[in-house]
Formats: sequence, C-alpha cells, structure tokens
Amino acid sequence: MEFTNVLNSFSSLFKPSNIILKNSTPFTVMILSPHPDDESIVGSLALRLQRENNAHIINVAVTLGSKKERQEKRAQELQEACEVLDMENIILHENWKTKEKELKSLIQKYQPQLIIAPHSKDFHPTHIKTSELAKKVLLSLKKETILVAWSEFWGQMSKPNLLIEVPQEVLELQMNALMKHKGEIERNPYHLRLPAWMMDNVRRGSEMISGKGMEAQSMAFGVIYQLQLSKRGKIQNLKLEGPFLSSETNIAQMFKLILDAASGSKTKVK
Repeated sequence: MEFTNVLNSFSSLFKPSNIILKNSTPFTVMILSPHPDDESIVGSLALRLQRENNAHIINVAVTLGSKKERQEKRAQELQEACEVLDMENIILHENWKTKEKELKSLIQKYQPQLIIAPHSKDFHPTHIKTSELAKKVLLSLKKETILVAWSEFWGQMSKPNLLIEVPQEVLELQMNALMKHKGEIERNPYHLRLPAWMMDNVRRGSEMISGKGMEAQSMAFGVIYQLQLSKRGKIQNLKLEGPFLSSETNIAQMFKLILDAASGSKTKVK
C-alpha cells in the first residue's frame, strides 16, 4: 500500500526532515520484541541507525504470541516483516528460563552497542515480562557495556529522556512492515494508527522531557525512549545534553561517544 501522499499531508503541517546519511559506523542494535509486530512499531531508533549509519539490526522475538494455533503463521509473518526492514530475526525458546540463557548467549555473541526493550510498566503482561527478562540478563553481564533504550507502546513512561525524530521514509517502511502481520492488523490496524501515535509522542515528549510549558519540537513524527547505560552488571541513568534527536543528529556518533566515555576509551568517532 502507498502511504506517501497521506504522510505528506501530515508532514507538510510541521518542519520535518528526510533521512540524512552519515558516516558508516560499526554498530549493532538488538531489539527485544515481546510479540511479532513490536519490531515494526518501536524499532524507529534502530532503523534510523541502519538507514543513516549502516547499523546491523537483530530482532529477538521473545514470544510468538499466546495463541498456539497462530504461532506458526505469526512466525512466517514476522520473517516477512523482518525482510522488509532488513533485520536479522531470531526466535527464542518457549520456556522463560531457556529464553534467559539464550538471550545472554546472543548478547555475548553479537556484542550489541544498543538494546531496545519495553520499559517495566508497559501495561501488557508480555511486555512487562520481556522488560524483566532484559533487566535480569543485563544485570548478569559482568563485562559488557551496553546502551539500553527502554521503549513504550501500551503504557507511558514517567521519565523518558529521549525523543527521536522519525523521518517519513522510516515511518512508511514501518507501516509497510506492519502490513505483513496480517492477522494482527485485521483485528487492530496498528499500521494506520502509527502516524497518529508518533505525532502524539512529539506533543507529549517535548514537554515531558524539557519541562511543562516549554516549546514543542518541530518534528512531525517521533518516538520516546528512556536511555540508560548497562555497565558490568549495573544499570545507570544518563543525563543527555541533547535529548531531542532530529534527522540531522548523528545518533551512532553520539552513542559511541557515550560508550567510549563509559569504558574510558579515548577513541574519537569521525
């Protein structure tokens, strides 16, 4: 389906910008998706890093949903969506103890610089359980230093610290990927409601992050995260100098500098 004209009508009301290519940066992002389709909804940050810096994205499907009779079909739909998004796709075992071991092994194998996972109060039980899984595994990693972007969809975060602009091309890509999840969008057209959700994120995120009554960001579409640092088994808060990441921001460079500072490295990212 062609969404360009519809999105243009929204974008023209604001001051959006397109994808701006930056330097290719060695960067790996891991998305922990509670269900098939979450990778297409909250993966905007990962997709910007991919499109702008040539980052590698690994989607880790934590579950295939609760309906056993739909799981095989949902796995197929997920694979098709990941092909649209150019993401590597890995499905975890059904048992939660086994998931924990598998996830730890995957993080140690791929060494991602960034992990995206639902925050701990994201309302849906599987989202909450996925958040708990992520935290438990991160606390068990005693050598790794990783950025963690906690995402929201069902339940709002009380203290986000990051609002990223979603260029129209990325949003349209996400909408097209969501269309592959046919069983889900038949009962709830998430893909058609995604632009409205992202527009409301800008309204809410602008004032939640910078303060009540402050000027709203000019971007048309955005996604809210809470960025933290997981360092050798401890999760730390971060105070970001620039919490609003427009299309002009080189996110990979920004994140690399945070990681370098955390590890004591003096490597400069050009």
